[in-house]
Amino acid sequence: MNTAQLECFVSLAGTLNFMRTAEELHLSQPAVSKQIRSLESELGAQLFTRTTRSVTLTQVGERFLADAEDMLRISYHSMEWISSFQSRLQQVIRIGYGDPHCSAKISEILTPILAEHPDLSPRLVMDQTDSNLNRLQHGQLDLIIGMRDATFAGGDITFRRLFDDTFTCVMRKDHPLAKALSEKTAREGGISTKDVWDCRQVLSIPSYLLKGFFSRGERIIPVNNALDNLILANANEAYSMVLAGFGYAMLPGHLLMPHPDLVFFPWPESPSCPFGIYYRQEGARQAPVIRAFLESAARVYRKA
Repeated sequence: MNTAQLECFVSLAGTLNFMRTAEELHLSQPAVSKQIRSLESELGAQLFTRTTRSVTLTQVGERFLADAEDMLRISYHSMEWISSFQSRLQQVIRIGYGDPHCSAKISEILTPILAEHPDLSPRLVMDQTDSNLNRLQHGQLDLIIGMRDATFAGGDITFRRLFDDTFTCVMRKDHPLAKALSEKTAREGGISTKDVWDCRQVLSIPSYLLKGFFSRGERIIPVNNALDNLILANANEAYSMVLAGFGYAMLPGHLLMPHPDLVFFPWPESPSCPFGIYYRQEGARQAPVIRAFLESAARVYRKA
């Protein structure tokens, strides 16, 4: 019996829907089914009654739920204190981030910290924000740097805002609109949505945000759905497609990287989103290097 099996069981007991559990745990539906089958096989008992229309707990499943929740709590607690103990013992700082382009700033933030703590061992985890928040809650990360784009439970986790980020239009210098937009930017200080509405767009949106925003008809940025736009998972992929000549992209300021073949246009209509660091208050109180990271990050982004 392992935590993956128990997490699938507890989640499915709450949702009674394999698809919703798969979304909740960021797994495929077949992977959830496999974990449930293996747990039932190991226990020698059926935990759910499945039909084509419904999923319900069996009597055994109902009685086992409390035990499963207790085992998960004990497991998470053990992983948390062991991880925290090891981090303090080995002088490790575990940093989560969501896009490859964040690594340059993380390097800049760490430089003075490593000079003061030469034995410090940084560990970087690139993943979607909600997945990294789960690691932060369970003591597997010390902090996460990025835009505040996810919800979380747990009163100990806080978000320190560094600045309010906005989007910038990025396109190749030889794009058919580049010259006209350069002239408009020189005159007016930026471009409008109307200027690029009829051009294909490369959208850089983490997959976990897609359903939450797009299924409700909301948009992070305006999208002309009549065009053959491209949706990608991170800015690294977006830059590749823009450089290949697919179209333009609207990218947040903290992910802008100079390139000789690209031009960047301010977009005054852009929505803003807080950019900063998620961390656990207790962790920051206990670990000087976490406090040092927060202070260094504030200096780096203030300078930027």
